[in-house]
Amino acid sequence: MSNHLTTEEIATAVAGLELEAAVADHLENCVACRAEVADLAGLIGDRREDILADEPDWVTQTEQILDRLPTGVETADRQGARWLRPVLAVAAGLVVAAGLGILRPDGTVEPPAGEPSVEEILAEMDELLSDDSIPGFEIIDPDGDDLETYFNNGAS
Repeated sequence: MSNHLTTEEIATAVAGLELEAAVADHLENCVACRAEVADLAGLIGDRREDILADEPDWVTQTEQILDRLPTGVETADRQGARWLRPVLAVAAGLVVAAGLGILRPDGTVEPPAGEPSVEEILAEMDELLSDDSIPGFEIIDPDGDDLETYFNNGAS
């Protein structure tokens, strides 16, 4: 081979991949190409060291974090008390409901004083809906079965 190795051939040699027979022979006999392969391999090695030096030491950081955590006895006490907050929240809700007089001992809920009962509200709604004076309801004919009836009554 009369010419020196190309950039691709040098990269292939640095990567340790298989070279063509002519390229391998040239690399074995040419001092300049061997030096270029060695320089590129050294440059890549130096860059790898720089990258590894910039990478955080995960083992040390993990140990530092674990050292800040409480000991196993305290952690076990914390885990056992995880159920305490929800239970206290429910108990507080029951105390407030009982204090306001809303919750009866028989399990029924009493409406606040002065409020109408459900039956009174429904009776009032029936009376209101039976009256034709509600705006917009006067165009509805309960005897009409088709859309033409509604359009003839003035509905759009």
